[in-house]
This record gives sequence, C-alpha cells and structure tokens, in this order.
Amino acid sequence: MTESNGKPENERLRKLRERRQEREAPKVPEPVRLQTLYVQNQETEADRERKLRKRQNAGARWFSGILAFIFGGLTAGYSFLPQFRFSDIVITGMDKINKNEIVYFTGAVGKPVFAVNPDQIRSTLLQRYQDIYDAVVTVDFPAEMRIELTERVPVVEWDFGGSRFWIDKDGMVLSESRSQEETIHVYADAYPGSLSQEDRNVPMYFSKDVLKTIVTMGSHVPEGKPLIYTYKNGFGWDTDEGWRIFFGKTDSDMDEKLRMQKSLTKYFQENKLEPILVSLEFKDAPYYRFVEN
Repeated sequence: MTESNGKPENERLRKLRERRQEREAPKVPEPVRLQTLYVQNQETEADRERKLRKRQNAGARWFSGILAFIFGGLTAGYSFLPQFRFSDIVITGMDKINKNEIVYFTGAVGKPVFAVNPDQIRSTLLQRYQDIYDAVVTVDFPAEMRIELTERVPVVEWDFGGSRFWIDKDGMVLSESRSQEETIHVYADAYPGSLSQEDRNVPMYFSKDVLKTIVTMGSHVPEGKPLIYTYKNGFGWDTDEGWRIFFGKTDSDMDEKLRMQKSLTKYFQENKLEPILVSLEFKDAPYYRFVEN
C-alpha cells in the first residue's frame, strides 16, 4: 500500500518541481557571451580605424617632407644660382633722370627674386625723388625687373626773390624741374600764406584753392607778361597800357573785376590819366595810384 501509494506521491512531486522550474526559468539572466563578443568586435573595429589613421598621417608627413625638400632645393637654387639674381633693371618713362642712381636705390642688384619687395622699392623711389609722380615696379621670373616712371609735370614756376621753385598740378612744391612743358611764370616777393614779406620758409604744398587762383589769373595775363604776386596786394600783372593792376589773393568775382578793368582803362584813356597802380581786391572800393608830378 505504501509502495503503491509512494509512486503516485513521487510522480506528483516530480511534476510540481518541473512546473516550478518552468515558472522560474524566465527569471534566470540571459547568457552574456554574445554581448561580450559584440563588444570585442567593436574594439577590434576601432583598432583598425586607428591603425588606418596612423598610416594616413604617416603618408601625409612623408608627402609634406618631400614637398619641403623640393621647395628647399628650389629656394637654394634661387639663392645661389646667378640666373635667379638681378643683374640689370629696365627703367623707362624719364629720360633725363640718372638711371644708374635709380638702380642703386632699388637695392635689387645681386639679390634673388624672392628677396625683393616691389612695393618697398616704389616707396623708396617716391620718397627719394620729388619729381617722380609714380613708379610701377614689375618683377618676373627668373630675375627680371622693370620700373616705369611717371614724372611730375609742373604747371607753375615761382620766382621768389631770385630763387625759383616749381608747383605741379597737385600743388606739390618741386625744388627743381627738368620738364620742358609750358608753365605759368610768377614773380613774387612772398608766397600765399607767408607770415610776413620776409618769410622765406617755402611750404611743401600749395593748397588746391591757391593753385586754382594761380591758374585762373594766369589765363588772363596779357601775352608775354608774367603773373605778379606781392605780400600786400596779391595777384596781378602789368597791363599793355603801362600800369599795374592787382585783383587780390583769391580769384573771387574775377569776371566782374575784369569788366571793371576794361571800364577803368577806357576812363583813364578818355581823361588822359596815367595811373601806376590799380587795386581791385575789393571791388566795391577800388584803389588807384597816379604818377606824382
């Protein structure tokens, strides 16, 4: 009885254990072996990428080294080979200037191309020579330099108490001029803006307004006569009738003053008057000086 009854009992216990195992089976953690293998695969891929980058960087360094070696060789060639050094400079544009002196001040003869700065040469020439208006410096390989000069052209020649200077279209004062261009000749005992008649400190520039006045006055000067400037009366000239007329230090109301000159000339002739000086600086108060008997 016990034995027969024991078998069913054991069978029941076995089934209960199996059902318990089935219920508890989902709670058991899944094996991590596949996850570990996946991580290992990721690390292996990263290692491969790092190795590839190292090879690429090494190749780039080799390539840079080769380029540096080539450029170093070229630089050495430019530095030492005579065909890459300036031996002659072509200068055009100013026939009367001393070209050997220009070549000297460039400082380029005997130097390689890469050691010469065209902008610096241009600046040096403009500072050194007043009568150079502009300089275009061109450098070509292997070692060719061309300098094209533009000369300042004076428009005014100022005779200042026996000494002379020139003024170009920009108002710059030149101590000398080789130009053959026609200029307005001014005979003066001072200059516009001078502190006194004894002031001999000539400015480096004349203002645009002063230059405009000179050009305007110069266009009305009788042929063959110079423009005159005095510290006291400003600009004027000697008339064909033999008297001197002044219009002031500016060209304001010039047309009206010229009409006044014609009227005065007629008046003097009709009345047989012989003035020696007429001032129309102030058109509403003209000033006359006659010959004293």
